[in-house]
Amino acid sequence: MNNRAKSSCRTAGCHRGFLAAGFSLLEMSIVLLVIGVLLGGSLVPLSVQMEKRDRDATRSQLLDMREALTGYALVNGRLPCPDTDGDGVIDISTTCTNVEGGFPWADLGLGKEDAWGRAFTYRVSGNFADTTDGTGCASSPTAGLSFSLCSVADINVVDGASGSAVASTIPAIIISHGKNWAITTSGDEAENSDGDAVLVERRFSNSASPTFDDLVVWVVPNILKSKMVSVGLVFGDSNDDNGNNGNNGNNNSCENSNGNSNNCN
Repeated sequence: MNNRAKSSCRTAGCHRGFLAAGFSLLEMSIVLLVIGVLLGGSLVPLSVQMEKRDRDATRSQLLDMREALTGYALVNGRLPCPDTDGDGVIDISTTCTNVEGGFPWADLGLGKEDAWGRAFTYRVSGNFADTTDGTGCASSPTAGLSFSLCSVADINVVDGASGSAVASTIPAIIISHGKNWAITTSGDEAENSDGDAVLVERRFSNSASPTFDDLVVWVVPNILKSKMVSVGLVFGDSNDDNGNNGNNGNNNSCENSNGNSNNCN
């Protein structure tokens, strides 16, 4: 009887148990495979989230830095010249010998490095940062003010190396060169590191050609001038009755959600 039971176990019940155990192993294999796929697939979104975090943090820095530039102008009657030797201090004689360099983070109290540990690039229009009163104005400049309503800046922003204008005659601009810090073949990013007064701001792309991960903000001339007027600073004569000849040739300048200037129709 016992032998027959054992035989039955070997031929039926134990076989069913074996199948049940085998099915559990199969299930476990499937679960492990699914987990592996999910973990592998999550690596790309995680890197994207980290880059977004860094970009958001740097964007916030840039907006604070722009506010600091305006505050400096309100106190000193001019925009700061760049830091050209890496110590974070404004470098100026009578004029800004070099209108492009690092952001003067020590003097302005912020903006030493972006989220990737890299220095910002800062460019200023010389006639908005020199010690000559009312540069570019025909008559009666206000003492102690580098620029007046009729002063016109020389920085231009476009939407690509050979693109259309985004903003014209900008007094000052700050750039983070992003994660790759301009180590790229992108002509648009190269435009932001070639030392001239034409700079690019366009939609972020790390895949479409040409790539672009720079972050750019600038001082809007009409806003800067209106703030100077609002605190009671007197500007020199302009060439029209309304004192608006120096409105930078971008009459419809406004700020978008990124804090940049667009032409608004």
